[in-house]
Amino acid sequence: MSFHPKILDNYLHQKHFLQLVNIPVSGKPFLYMKNHKAACTTVLATLMAHMLSEKGEDAASIDMSTVHTPPKSLLLTGPRGLSMPRVMEALADRQVFRFTILREPTARTVSSYADKIVKGDKQKAKLMRYLKRPVNSDMSLSEFLDVMAQDEGARDVDRHWRSQRKEVSYDFINYDFVGDMADLKGALAHVTRRVFDAEPMLQDTRSSLGHKSSSAELIAEMTPTDRKNIETAFGPDFEMYEDVRKTLAQAA
Repeated sequence: MSFHPKILDNYLHQKHFLQLVNIPVSGKPFLYMKNHKAACTTVLATLMAHMLSEKGEDAASIDMSTVHTPPKSLLLTGPRGLSMPRVMEALADRQVFRFTILREPTARTVSSYADKIVKGDKQKAKLMRYLKRPVNSDMSLSEFLDVMAQDEGARDVDRHWRSQRKEVSYDFINYDFVGDMADLKGALAHVTRRVFDAEPMLQDTRSSLGHKSSSAELIAEMTPTDRKNIETAFGPDFEMYEDVRKTLAQAA
């Protein structure tokens, strides 16, 4: 068995889990576990570009809408496209190439704050309602990290900052490959060679679809307390990330 039988215990509900799974309709079988704020848009766009190419179609049709709601002619995802038996079958099938991409936890968490809290997206409103604060309340990075460290429930409010160790079921799925966003091109090259027997047609959505946020300055300004809080909140993620880095280094 290539997965833990109680895998759903790792998620808020079954729909949450199914929305992270991506399985192709045709071609070589793979299963990609989507990890928000870890280049998931670029990964999905790149996979779709290769699948379209195999069909003799152009990748120009790929946009933010099709990436976040993939055509059912290419990828099956979510409760409308997948059932639990179908996913369990894929996880157990040794012919299916199971992979995901991780991101260094500090970078991922700060990026989530910069993209979802600073910009005042719906994710911020969800967090403020959970905290019983006005939805338009200001929240500094330090405040955000303090909440993450002190309140386990707040960490589960949204998948963009939820533990990626939980999101990808790192402890529950026997992955064939876990890549590092720090070497995204190398990770995608490994995936496309394995699945499509081709070099990656990298779809850099940061430039092509305007999908980017800037968090480098926020990270540079983090205090020792900020760093302690992020390690308290996401300690298991840091341990997982180091394990993956070691594995990738040994394989290089």
